[in-house]
Amino acid sequence: MRIPSHAFLAAAFLPALAAVAQLALHGEVGAWALLIWLLGLAPVFLLTRYMGWKGALLGLAWTSAMVVMSELFAGLLDGRPPVWELVGVVVAVTASAALGAGLERQWWVQRRETEPNREDPAPSVEDLPRGEVLYYFLDKLFEVARRRPPLTIVLLEVDRHDEYASLYGETKASKAVDVAVQALKAQTRASNMYGRVDDRRLIVFLSGETLSGAYGFSVRVLEEISSLPAPWSGRITLSAGIAGYDTNMKSSEALLARARQALDTARRMGGERIVVAAGTTGETLVTSGMTVVNPDGQVREIRGTV
Repeated sequence: MRIPSHAFLAAAFLPALAAVAQLALHGEVGAWALLIWLLGLAPVFLLTRYMGWKGALLGLAWTSAMVVMSELFAGLLDGRPPVWELVGVVVAVTASAALGAGLERQWWVQRRETEPNREDPAPSVEDLPRGEVLYYFLDKLFEVARRRPPLTIVLLEVDRHDEYASLYGETKASKAVDVAVQALKAQTRASNMYGRVDDRRLIVFLSGETLSGAYGFSVRVLEEISSLPAPWSGRITLSAGIAGYDTNMKSSEALLARARQALDTARRMGGERIVVAAGTTGETLVTSGMTVVNPDGQVREIRGTV
């Protein structure tokens, strides 16, 4: 494991600081100045965490070198021989800490290697942000898009949710939405955010993504969920509506309304469809097979060209 720069600097600096403090305080407080060497334990624990036994030995060596050098200089300043007994106390305490830290890390590594891998709990729609929190982030991303577009949002809905609820009950219907969350988690980058609009609709914010990129993302999500087990016989399908920031939009509500229009169009077409809301100013859509809904509600499908 690579040691972070801040941890390395702390491990190197704190024993040196203890040495300087001991030289400054030695003549006034005597043996009590040795308490400053508690700072010398820092490299032992920091380096052991990232480097194991090698780090424990390096931390011990560095702190020991600092305490020996500071005692030698203190003896020269005071005109006396070094007090090696006090040096031995500091080194012994540091060595004990190094031994304990090394054994602790060794135990932790062995436990991680021998225990079965623990899988993350299955994602649930109940864990997702919703309501005011969700719309707060949408407003902020919309403001950012005014200065640095693009921004796209994807609305997703489990097809025939009400039908499944009447056939299998609300609990199983809700589990279908959980499966949709699982598919989203598998395909969404950590830098993008997704949340819950209501009991059956999910939303994904794709900052910096074009409509064509959002379409490709939605295709992957629909393919992902088709491969996941459903809480009933058969499979779960999704409909998706995509909309992107347009320069003539006055607020994030307009962006959300365009995505709803696209999703409603996908549902009216029978579901398991992805519909992209075309903008009045923005990218030209050329992806073959893409279904597009214009601002006036006209639906068209992009045909491939040779």
